[in-house]
Amino acid sequence: MVDIHTVWPYFAILLACLGLAALPAFRGADAAGGSGRRTDTLDGLRGFLALGVFAVHAVVHYDYLLSGVWKPSSARFYNVAAVISVALFFMLTGFLFWNKLLKAGGRPDWKALYIGRVFRLGPMYVAVVATMIAIVAYRTGFQWRQPPLQVIGQALAWLALGILPPPPAINGYADTGTILAGVTWTLLFEWLFYFSLPLWALFVRRGRHLAFSAGVVAACLLVILAGTWNGGFVPGVKPRPALLLAVLAELIATLATGMLVASLLHERIGERLRLHEARWGALALLAIALAFAAMLGARDVGMLQLLAFCPLLGTFLFVLCSGNDLFGALSWPASRRLSAMSYSIYLAQGLALVAVFAIPGVKAYALSGTLPFWIVNIGCALALCAASLLTYRYIEEPGIRAGKRLTERLRARRDAVAPLAVAADS
Repeated sequence: MVDIHTVWPYFAILLACLGLAALPAFRGADAAGGSGRRTDTLDGLRGFLALGVFAVHAVVHYDYLLSGVWKPSSARFYNVAAVISVALFFMLTGFLFWNKLLKAGGRPDWKALYIGRVFRLGPMYVAVVATMIAIVAYRTGFQWRQPPLQVIGQALAWLALGILPPPPAINGYADTGTILAGVTWTLLFEWLFYFSLPLWALFVRRGRHLAFSAGVVAACLLVILAGTWNGGFVPGVKPRPALLLAVLAELIATLATGMLVASLLHERIGERLRLHEARWGALALLAIALAFAAMLGARDVGMLQLLAFCPLLGTFLFVLCSGNDLFGALSWPASRRLSAMSYSIYLAQGLALVAVFAIPGVKAYALSGTLPFWIVNIGCALALCAASLLTYRYIEEPGIRAGKRLTERLRARRDAVAPLAVAADS
């Protein structure tokens, strides 16, 4: 029997991957050099978040191996760790892109921004989805189980960089999405945010960025308050529509909280409070511990947990974005390397589970007991990090460089045409 509720494997996965990333072979994931910004501390956070999501999917995968159904696990510790990790990912997205608008006065180079997003997210996404399609083809015996044009349409929907809503199963294979551990849903939410930026930029241009971001957070909290007024989520009970609305408000609040943090920093509030000083690291750790305790301690997730979640995680992020490196942990070279590879770690974790458990004898050994199960999954995490180093170097980085080259060419062409247009007008 495997105990999926034991907590030590979560920390063992983090420590093992940190140890691996500290090896000289992983210097290929080192950045060319820090920018000197206080927010460089964020470069050490993403790896921990991606591995936190992997840990919960290892537990979900255990239930999947037994039941054949990919569903939320009963392991609350891992569920909460994943929820916090995903929420912080969204907050980082809100912070980073709102910060871009603030620095550009609400008038960024939109073409460069969207080209950068496509070339940053696209190559690795296409690589993992193409691998998933190949696995589906293998598992369906390389036969058309549905009309060819329909299957091709399904595959193209999956290859649309996550912009489309959750695509259908390919060729009638019901477990298509589980091959990637279902992680691609977050990309749709991110793309919706990116596409909304031109509208929100109006508030930056009018100098209302702080009021707007704070207002969105407040509005979301009010929706959460109304949606959970008559009770929260009860295990095994279908949630009311109002609760689903509260969850949507929580997702929007995570992005808006990141935006609010960027606005506060833009007004130099973090600098005035000197949050970069080491002693404030204790406040950040306390905030995330309280967020974890609020979600973990309650049997039913309700009003208190949902209302406290974003303010507590926002406090954690505010301290970090002010330049605090959590007593040096976010400045470790290994932390920064894992963070550089975090997108690959996040997207490819399902493929790593599929590959490792396809090895003859691994599944039987993993299911033989708690220690064997976690030994296999720690090994899977290490294999995932090793593979992510390769995909980062040979898929992600070339994609980023290609996006920058395209942007530079378009900018050069625009600059060359501008004088001609002025001359024509005169």
